[in-house]
Amino acid sequence: MTQIDPNPVDELQWFLEELESLAPIREEAAGTRVVFRSVTAEEVIEDSLPSEEWIEEERRVEFEGPETVQVSAFQPLGSGPVAAVDCGIARLGETENGLIIALRAAMVIDQDSGSRVTLLRAGPVYLHNQYKARVLYQMGRYLGKEDFFVEVDDTDPGNPRLIGTKRGVADDAHQYGDRFRNWFERLTQRIAVTSIEDGIVLFDGALTLRTRDTPSLYLERLAQLGSDKGNTIIGISKQSMLQVQGRSIRFWLNDVPNRACCRVLTPLMRRERAKRVLGNAYAVRFSALGPTFRMDVKAVEGQSDTEAIGQFYSSALMRGGYPDILVRAHAHCYFTSPDVIQLEALASAKYSLIPQRQVALTGIFAPFGGRFK
Repeated sequence: MTQIDPNPVDELQWFLEELESLAPIREEAAGTRVVFRSVTAEEVIEDSLPSEEWIEEERRVEFEGPETVQVSAFQPLGSGPVAAVDCGIARLGETENGLIIALRAAMVIDQDSGSRVTLLRAGPVYLHNQYKARVLYQMGRYLGKEDFFVEVDDTDPGNPRLIGTKRGVADDAHQYGDRFRNWFERLTQRIAVTSIEDGIVLFDGALTLRTRDTPSLYLERLAQLGSDKGNTIIGISKQSMLQVQGRSIRFWLNDVPNRACCRVLTPLMRRERAKRVLGNAYAVRFSALGPTFRMDVKAVEGQSDTEAIGQFYSSALMRGGYPDILVRAHAHCYFTSPDVIQLEALASAKYSLIPQRQVALTGIFAPFGGRFK
């Protein structure tokens, strides 16, 4: 195996090159049938994905602390640089023997009254099922745990043997694609935590440990790299599945309407569940009429959460009660319908694929669709 350089940009480039080497060459893939994702000119491609937390465990959160904790108003402190990271995936289609995807990641930095954007884009990428275990093994290496996604026989440490993928990791095209979206985003986050100093790094999503897509050690390492640069990491979850004392996050500030404020939730969680948060979890409302989100805060060593949140609130503009910088990061990761159609055409030409028509069920089920079923 090649020795992996700690530079995440190099890791990204090497891994994508390896994926390309594993993809069928044009002559081998010629004639392979593919079912592309159907899009219309008006369709908006949704790139947000549900969190890979253990949902069943979250819904059984038990009470082990005080009945409630006091609401805190924001205390503006000195402003500083802010970096935000987001990532999107387009599952372009499925072939007879694999999956074709495209990835987009963005890092937006606001600093010294200016803004800059770093874009990372890959695709179309042909993921052949024959090499699934090998690819997931390499992905685990980049995340710091070789056997995280696969079963490995390491009787001979110098020549580990892959047994197969673990259950629940890549059982279907959706799971397999999301492993790549998460890996792509994690490498971008690793770039972000060292790209500014004495600032705030925003992640799109919760800072949850022991998930099925990221080893805890990797997130803890990100936090340490950020702290070495004086950076606090804050995760904002738009649609958290977390329930605390049987109550969804979105209802935890209903007793203080029309106020920008936050309430720490970690003391109210079951002890084991609280340990799975990198830092502390909060219910937060950033504007008087805005919605309530989950916010996880991993403050710099020697800094309190109150100070970190105050710096964040002083440094980041809000749009409709949501951090504007995260909105801009999302925009750069967004796949419009023309983007998807163009990528599908590129995949067809690159691998000489033969598109196969999807089954059209609209006429069968009209006028009752399945959007709310």
